[in-house]
Amino acid sequence: MTRRAAGLAGALLSLVIAAPAPAFAPPELFVRPQTWNTHEPAGDWIPLATAPALNYLGGYLIGYRLQASGQANEFQRVALSVTGVPDGSPTQPSASSPFCVGRAGVPGTIVEAGPELQFEGNGAYSVSVSVGADRDCQTAGASTAGAFSVDVHVAPVQVGEPQSFRVAPLAGNPFVGVQAPVPPGGSPDVRCALNGTVAADGSITGAVVVPDGSFDHPAVVERVFPRPGPWACVARGVVEGQDDNRDTVIFGTPWSAPLPVDVRSDFRRRTGTVSRPKASRVGFTFVAEWPELAGGGRGTVTLSRATGCKGARFKLRKVQTASGTFDAKRMRLELKRPKAGFYLGRFAFSGTRFLRSGDDPNPMLVLATRAKVGFSDPKAFPHCPGYRPRLQ
Repeated sequence: MTRRAAGLAGALLSLVIAAPAPAFAPPELFVRPQTWNTHEPAGDWIPLATAPALNYLGGYLIGYRLQASGQANEFQRVALSVTGVPDGSPTQPSASSPFCVGRAGVPGTIVEAGPELQFEGNGAYSVSVSVGADRDCQTAGASTAGAFSVDVHVAPVQVGEPQSFRVAPLAGNPFVGVQAPVPPGGSPDVRCALNGTVAADGSITGAVVVPDGSFDHPAVVERVFPRPGPWACVARGVVEGQDDNRDTVIFGTPWSAPLPVDVRSDFRRRTGTVSRPKASRVGFTFVAEWPELAGGGRGTVTLSRATGCKGARFKLRKVQTASGTFDAKRMRLELKRPKAGFYLGRFAFSGTRFLRSGDDPNPMLVLATRAKVGFSDPKAFPHCPGYRPRLQ
């Protein structure tokens, strides 16, 4: 190579080395629903320029389109800042602002601008992304601001007719109660309250609240209701996240409007007493398991004498029937004093709004002697081979 050629080559090389890197343009931004804790995509990239509304709780990944940098493998630095969240105070310990990272690849490819953002409630989320920052990310390059919103709503659904007590379990053990659909990326949370009212935060409060609020419950199965009555249920969507100390916290959507739910029960007697046990007409007083819900219901006692056995069952001869009506506390009726012997009483209830019509499952065992009439101790009452009084 001649000196002239060598000098020309050196001059060209110096021009190449001295050539400034191409200027970055404001980046094109995208968002994608993505599981916050497992980093799995849950959808496609969506341009942030469209201000999309996402029906997803699991997390959100911000992306941008790579540009030519003039560096090896088109290396470039990108800084992500979370500038707004629904509650006004970002809680994003994995994406502390600004979060700065190096990226490389083919220009035009959409790449991650930082780690996933976690759900912090329904509403607007705003971000800013800068490309071409310096090594310490203190000097911003070309920047673009963008926003997306999250709008997830969960409502409770009543399945079947819930009862706090059933004489006979349902065939196949189906779900009966209140549940909520699973929100995308999260879990449902259901609460119910007896005589429920809506609290200031939208949750439900009342005389009794089920389940407890220690963690989320996707459903309230009927056996969880401790008693019949007018209940109200609300639901929300929840997802786990981290606070600024990286401790696990639960973030939730707003609670739904309350759903009224009538929880019913099969009828049961609580107690019974006998008055005037030596009189020709014996008085009986009955108290229902839920006295305030039995008011207006009619109870009918059919008294039958046990005359022998047929297998494990008694042979019964009907003696008499009497009826009465429950007030807010009890029901009273009279039976003609029967002859000496052992008697079984069938107690039928007509039903009210919250107590179903049907027979009381607890046996009414009556012993009549020449002196008086009274209830018999189940242990002292005779039984047929294989018979066991059904006590609830």
